[in-house]
Amino acid sequence: MADNKRNVTGSYPGAGGAPRPKKNTNPSGSYPGRKKAEAEPVKEVPQPQKTAPPAEKPKKKRFDFKALFSKEILQKYWKTMVYYACILVVSVLLASWICHVGNEVLALIRPDKEITVTIPEKSSVKEIAGAMKEAGIIDHPNIFTLYCKLKKEGDKFQFGEYTINCNLDYNQIIRALKRSAADKTMVSFTVEPGDTQEDLMTTLCDSLGYLEREELEDVLQNYDFSEYSFLKKLPKRNYRLEGYLYPGTYEMYEGESALAVVQRVLDRFQEMVLTEENNKKIKNSKYSLDELITLASILQKEAGGSYAHAAGVYYNRLESEFPYLESQATVAYILPSGHGAVTTADIKTSDPYNTYRNEGLPTGPISNPGADAIAAVLTPEETADQYFATGEDGTTLFAADAAGHQVNLKKAGENARGTGTVS
Repeated sequence: MADNKRNVTGSYPGAGGAPRPKKNTNPSGSYPGRKKAEAEPVKEVPQPQKTAPPAEKPKKKRFDFKALFSKEILQKYWKTMVYYACILVVSVLLASWICHVGNEVLALIRPDKEITVTIPEKSSVKEIAGAMKEAGIIDHPNIFTLYCKLKKEGDKFQFGEYTINCNLDYNQIIRALKRSAADKTMVSFTVEPGDTQEDLMTTLCDSLGYLEREELEDVLQNYDFSEYSFLKKLPKRNYRLEGYLYPGTYEMYEGESALAVVQRVLDRFQEMVLTEENNKKIKNSKYSLDELITLASILQKEAGGSYAHAAGVYYNRLESEFPYLESQATVAYILPSGHGAVTTADIKTSDPYNTYRNEGLPTGPISNPGADAIAAVLTPEETADQYFATGEDGTTLFAADAAGHQVNLKKAGENARGTGTVS
């Protein structure tokens, strides 16, 4: 009898009761027997790129000067630092000295100034070098002595007076000292009291013969005479050295330059005018040296021989309510050469030198005053006079008022000079 028993396993009959294979679940949803599909790559959506911030530059490390000079460093290396500092200072000083000596030996940059020096007879090289040092021609007499010995020139020098330019090198100085003073020709010229700078140029060119007027004028007007303190800070005027070309007779060697000639004249002014006594008077005066020389130059032209009395008159006028000098010489100074006597029309000329129209002193000296005129302005005579008139014979008449002055003008004659002599 057939077994009607229910197949609880769910297998087909005849399957030997073997259990039915269990179906596998296809997780990917593919059909049986089909290859497993490869998963497609997921496309990434491109993201906007972010710009990376620029890298910061590394900061340069500053040199720590404080650390260099810290107490610990200084204590540790102070001897070394002092040693090298001394070497540096010595090197700089030595280099400066070598440059200075080299400049003098070779005359690379030296002042263009001629100086007169006297070499005594039978002087040694060392004594000659010392004389030139004292005169200001050289600065290193020992170097010059050594140089002469190396050149074997010391026994060939001649004695006498020499004018040597500071811009000469040692070889040129040696050649100059080997030339005998006896071989040179002496010449002379004279500057008269009251001469102007123009007069001086004419005198020098005529007396010396070899000087060119253009060269002399260039020296007078343009050369830097800064070594003369009395020429510093002078106001600008047509003739720069007017008043300071001291009158006198000068002797010199033929061939000396225009600069040497002018320096000799200025040296005489410094020697004769700027004495210790005069310097005290100038210091105590209410006027500057240039103003005093300006007044002396007017006295030289106007006062005849009564300089001190006339100086008192001019001081009275300068310090009065009527501070006009009324000097016809100041007017004549601005008139053309050969003009003749000053007229009433001339005193109306508008010019800083016209003391009829301008109060006080003119712009500068009108001549080169002599010793007497300069002494008079430094020590004037006390007087109540306000006028003076000098006749052609040199006699000077003084008056305290205009009425007395008119009387004196008749006595002095028509060519009288002085205060208010042109009307």
